[in-house]
Amino acid sequence: MFSEIRNRLTAQYTAVMAVFLLAFIVSTYSAVLWVLYREEQRAIKAFLDEETREHVVTLKDSEGTNLTGSNDNSIAEAKLFSYVYDRTGRLIAAEFPPAPMRFAVEAAMRDWRAPDGVGKIRRHRLSNGETAIYIMASTQVVEADTVLGTVYVGEDITSYYEVLKLTLLILAVGAIIFLLCAAYLGHLLAGKAIVPVRQSFFRQREFVADASHELRTPLAVLLTSVDVVQRDDGNRLTPFSSATLDDMKSEIRRMTKIVADLLTLARADAGAVNIVKEQVDLAAVTGQIVRSFQPLADDKGIKLELANPSKLIILADRERISQLLLILIDNALKYTPSGGTVKVALETAMGKKPGVVISVADTGIGIESEYQDLVFERFYRADKARSREEGGSGLGLSIAKWIVQAHGGTIRVESVVGKGSTFIVTVPSQFP
Repeated sequence: MFSEIRNRLTAQYTAVMAVFLLAFIVSTYSAVLWVLYREEQRAIKAFLDEETREHVVTLKDSEGTNLTGSNDNSIAEAKLFSYVYDRTGRLIAAEFPPAPMRFAVEAAMRDWRAPDGVGKIRRHRLSNGETAIYIMASTQVVEADTVLGTVYVGEDITSYYEVLKLTLLILAVGAIIFLLCAAYLGHLLAGKAIVPVRQSFFRQREFVADASHELRTPLAVLLTSVDVVQRDDGNRLTPFSSATLDDMKSEIRRMTKIVADLLTLARADAGAVNIVKEQVDLAAVTGQIVRSFQPLADDKGIKLELANPSKLIILADRERISQLLLILIDNALKYTPSGGTVKVALETAMGKKPGVVISVADTGIGIESEYQDLVFERFYRADKARSREEGGSGLGLSIAKWIVQAHGGTIRVESVVGKGSTFIVTVPSQFP
C-alpha cells in the first residue's frame, strides 16, 4: 500500500514538474522566436531602405540600361539578395539568391501581396529534401508622385532557424534529463515523507489487532453471563429486566461481530491471513448459502432467487468465498424492503483470463452515484441511520473487497437510487 502511495506521489510530483518545464520551454521558444522575427523585420527593412536609396538613380535612367549586379549562383554562403524592376516590369539590377532558392524566390515575387516595407517569411522545399527559409520585403520607388519601379529584397535565414531548432532540441533533452533526476529525487523525498505515516499506520494496525483480540474474551464472558442469568430458574425477572437482558445480548453479539471483522481486517493488513486455494464448486457453495438465508428472506417478505449452473469449478479459498457470499447476500437483504427481490446469479466470464462472475442484485433503496466508490471503505455507510437499525458496522464490504482482491478479482457496484443495487464480482477460474 505504501509503495503504491509513494509511486503515486512521485508520479504527481513528476507530472507537475513536467507541466512547468513544458511551459518554460514553450514560453522560452516563443520569446526567442518573437525576438528573432522582430530583429529580422528590422534588418530586412534597413536593407530595403538601403537598396532603394542605392537604385533610385538607376531607376531614373533605366531606359536602355543593362542588367547590373551579381549573377553568380555558385556562392552558397550568400545570405542577402535583391531584385530591382522598373515601372515596365523589366529587371534592371539583381543580387541573386543561391541557385536552389532562385525559382522559389522569383515565383514568390510574381504573387507578392505584402504591404510595402513589411517582411514576409517563406518556406521552400529544396530538391535535396531540405527546407529553405527566407524573409522578403518590397517597396515601390516613387518620386514626385511617379512610380519609378519596385525593389524586392530578401535574406536567407535558414541557418537561424536551424540554430533555433537545435536550441529547442537541447532544451527538450535537458528537460528530460532534469525531469528524470527530479523524479528520482521526488521518489526519495516521498519515501521520507511517508515514514511517519507508515509508522503511525503500523501502530494503529497493531492497536486494532491487539484490542480486537483482547476484547473477544470479555465479550464472550458477557454473553455467557447474560445467558446464565436468563436461564436461571430461581431468578424472578420483571418484563423490563428481561427486555434489558435481551437488548444487552443483542448489543454484545453486534460488538462481537464488529470485533471479529476488525480482527479479520487487521490480520489481512498484516498479511497474517493465508488464502488456501482449492478446487471449489462455486455453484454448490452458493446454493448452500442462499438456502441458509431463505428463512430470513421469508420473514422479511423478500423473494430470494438463485440463478446458477449445476456445477462451476474454480480455484479459491472455500471459507473466504463463503464469507464473501454471506456478506453480499446479507447486505442485499438488509437494504431491500418487504415485497422486494434479491437475485443471486453466477455465470462464466470469457476473455484473456477466464473467470466467473458473481452478481447479487436487489430492489432496495439504492446508492447515490457519488457514494458508490466509497461503500467499500471501512466504516463507511451511505445511510448511517438505516445501517444502525439493521445492525450494520460498515466493515462487511471492506472485507468483501479484500477477499476478492486476495483472489485476484475485482468488485464493483451498479446502483440507481430507489430502484436497487447490483454488486458484481469477477474472479479468475484458471488453475495453475
